Amino acid sequence: MSVLDELQATVATQRAIVAALEPGCLDGPAALRLLEVFTAIERLGAAGRTLVAKRVEESNVWRASGDRSAAHFIAQKTGTSVGRAQSALETAERLAALPATVEAFRAGALSEVQAEAVASAAAANPNEERPLLKRSERDTFKQLRDACRRVRHAVTDERARYAAIRAERHLRTWTDGEGAFCGAFRTTPDAGARMLLALDAEIDRVFRAARAEGRREPHQAYAIDALEARVCAEGTGKRAKPKAEIRVVVDHQALLRGHTVAGEACEIEGLGPVPVAVVESWRHDAYLRLIVTDGIDVKAITRRSRYVDAHLDAALAVRDRHCIVTGCDVDWRLERDHRVPYAQCHTTSLDGLGRMCWWHHLLKTKGWALVGGPGCYRLTPPGTDAPDAVEHGGRAPPET
Repeated sequence: MSVLDELQATVATQRAIVAALEPGCLDGPAALRLLEVFTAIERLGAAGRTLVAKRVEESNVWRASGDRSAAHFIAQKTGTSVGRAQSALETAERLAALPATVEAFRAGALSEVQAEAVASAAAANPNEERPLLKRSERDTFKQLRDACRRVRHAVTDERARYAAIRAERHLRTWTDGEGAFCGAFRTTPDAGARMLLALDAEIDRVFRAARAEGRREPHQAYAIDALEARVCAEGTGKRAKPKAEIRVVVDHQALLRGHTVAGEACEIEGLGPVPVAVVESWRHDAYLRLIVTDGIDVKAITRRSRYVDAHLDAALAVRDRHCIVTGCDVDWRLERDHRVPYAQCHTTSLDGLGRMCWWHHLLKTKGWALVGGPGCYRLTPPGTDAPDAVEHGGRAPPET
């Protein structure tokens, strides 16, 4: 039996299984196990599709269709977008020089997007291939993607990269199938930081107005209302000044040198890297907080906060780049948290603080216990036996 015959028989078996599947009859553990199995099947299928797609391109079999490119032909055949098909072809080409990555992809250890991210970075710096594969085993996709981006950036000129993003900046709009007005844009991280800071103040105004009217809607709804109000200059004409700051974390040596080298950072918190020269030109902005570090130690900041010790706050931002709960990769609008409630410890120290996303912070406020330790924190629901909660700085759940 040929490989094709074996695969077709497998597809027929899987089709019959899915047709007979009754998810409502499964208990939680069984559903979770099936999810894992289907994910393994999906990963293997993605690996096979990616590798075979490259051969379809090389063989020129697609030319008989009249399509303008192999990506257009494959997109039509697979029912996906041209961009997705093109990404798969580029990944397959990179994999040819990355034996460890292609082995992991073939074994089902990588998802399609993980393979694309690792391949794009490892192609730029092959020495990072195995470290990135290790990260793929424990990191969320967002964390892996950010690590891959840093690898690519380390081997490219930061000013040229920034200039290219700025040159390609755009705002595109269209009307979707239901008649809704839609849009997408692309710009530099510093421009995005300014936009978000201004928009946050407007969102706050829209939120308070909605509450006063008795309306409760999702945050995304308030955000688009705020954007519309700001663009159309609606409302009172007075715009609230942003209450937050734009944080830029930069290595001291990079600041002195005027540019970063491999292993150094110059990043807008939650958004991404910018050239040191851009930060220098932006230094006197009223809402910029420049956090200068030497490794993980904070050397200096541009100004002091009124309510929170600025050096402590800056050190916390450098240490906790994303939510401290394991598996959560949120790195924007993080909230400070006393791991032991202040009412109990009456102290504020770096070791006793952590930064969490609003959702996990809310759960902790509602009685969920923060257990574990640095690098492996997790939240357990009220009533769960969590003896290590207090020991590691969390709050034990209330007794039931």
